Amino acid sequence: MALLLSMNALAQDTPSFEVNTGAIYKTRFSLVTDAPAAQTDPLRALLETHLTLHEAMQNPRMNDSEWRRLLQKTPRDIADLLATAGYFNTKTQVYQPAAHLAEFRVALPPQAIVSDVALTITGEIQQPEHQTMYAATQTGWSLPVNSPFTQQAWSAAKRGLLSTLLRAEFPNAKITRSQAMVNPQTQQVQITIALASGPAVRIGQVHFHGLQHYQASQLRPLNTLSTGAPYRQADLLTLQNSLMSSGKFRAVEVAANTDALQADHIADVDVTVHELEQKSIRFGVGASTNTGARIVFNYTDRDLFDRGLLWDSSIRLEQRLQAATSNIGFLTDEKGYRDSIQNSVTRTDLEGQITTAVQNGVRRYWGQPSVFEQFIGANLLYEFLTVDGESSQFNKAATLAYGLNMRKLDNTLAPTKGWIFNTQFQFAPLDRLSDGRFLQSQARIQGFYPLTASTQWLGRLEVGAVTGASSVPATYLFRAGGDQSVRGYAFQSLGVKEADATIGGRVLLTGSSEIVQWLTASWGAAMFVDFGNAANRWKDYEPALGYGLGVRWRSPIGPVGVDIAYGEKTDDYRLHFNLGVNF
Repeated sequence: MALLLSMNALAQDTPSFEVNTGAIYKTRFSLVTDAPAAQTDPLRALLETHLTLHEAMQNPRMNDSEWRRLLQKTPRDIADLLATAGYFNTKTQVYQPAAHLAEFRVALPPQAIVSDVALTITGEIQQPEHQTMYAATQTGWSLPVNSPFTQQAWSAAKRGLLSTLLRAEFPNAKITRSQAMVNPQTQQVQITIALASGPAVRIGQVHFHGLQHYQASQLRPLNTLSTGAPYRQADLLTLQNSLMSSGKFRAVEVAANTDALQADHIADVDVTVHELEQKSIRFGVGASTNTGARIVFNYTDRDLFDRGLLWDSSIRLEQRLQAATSNIGFLTDEKGYRDSIQNSVTRTDLEGQITTAVQNGVRRYWGQPSVFEQFIGANLLYEFLTVDGESSQFNKAATLAYGLNMRKLDNTLAPTKGWIFNTQFQFAPLDRLSDGRFLQSQARIQGFYPLTASTQWLGRLEVGAVTGASSVPATYLFRAGGDQSVRGYAFQSLGVKEADATIGGRVLLTGSSEIVQWLTASWGAAMFVDFGNAANRWKDYEPALGYGLGVRWRSPIGPVGVDIAYGEKTDDYRLHFNLGVNF
């Protein structure tokens, strides 16, 4: 005991804590240290979770003989366990106030500190053309001098050093020596680590495996890799995403043959695909707080006319919306263009307005959908409109369209930081094919920002305007309200009043601000304020406010939200449900 006190003359006991993992046997711990509580809290978790003694206490066959044996070896276990957290040469005293209660008083030395780092990097990375990568690898070492040394930090630093090269042009890099010399008397650690980069690898030929219904030549335009380009792990992932986005494969595996390099350090790439069934029929039921209960029938042909065309058709029956749609998607061509033919018949019955729209259109996309994508298109619309069960009219419009989609997100399924921007313009240039010339402009931006590690802010702003002819089809006018617009109001219930009905307006402005507090890794609570409306002129615009509370769940298929919102304009509460991020 004298030795213990002399080593810790200035130290103090932390508040003791008990571990009751068994029905009979109990343990109690106190740590003798001058370290702050924030530094010792992780040690408590280590002792509670990883000691062999606590695992044995949960065994119903535990007896007094085994209990005494484990008490004798536990001080050594404690020393080994705390060494992983950077506390070497700990001293533990054991007391037994009662037969089935053990007290452990652990004297902690100062946490070990890195005193010296000797980092050596050899290989082709030393060549002048790789100096930027060479310097980044050196400065990226995450366990510098004067940082606390723990086993976790030591392992993470080695992984980080190696992964910097593995993700870039040096997939054969390896650590040839790693040593951490600990002086338990001074609590200082000297680190020696050597890294061999290996050769700089370049991309060779891409070989497809597993194809049954498609020719490799049909998939070549989806290949985002360039022969002779520097190897990048991220580029392999881009190719995988490009093939998966075609809608033809259940799984895609992309691997570079970096272990069998050809001359000039060229690595061929093997792509193994697992095709989806060529024809599929799906039937589903569900419900939405926007358009009510629904039944959906979908038919997909992934090799239409044996030309690799993707035909996706569906019939959708909902309480307030019924639709039949057809979309034929062409494979990406050699210039990177993705064409589609779209046909649809849609009937909606909302707020006293019944709209039946028949549309036929074509579109061409190019760019990366996950980063920056553009499209142009042409569309022919025939529309039958009934307002408040009385006035009926027929509208038509032939339009040209241009749009772009931009994204910068840390995670596409459940983003926590980044933004999404969409805009499109639809122009009806010919009076003979339309009821008048007009231009519809629309833009939407969404933002995601982490305020703290567990608190997130989400924002949204959408604006739209229609200029030109006074007679514009209702399909191109704007209404607001609903899950992805202004919560607290029914779907598309905000707009221009005409008799007892609500019809679309020529201008739109909506927005939202939301705070999500994550209570666990998967569950969170939300507080939000929405605003917005549609009108015929900006001077007639009066925003409607909606605000409320919600629950968030990070599900395996994307974020799920359930909200209770109060609509200030209607003085009523509404339930809203949404799944995923609206792109």
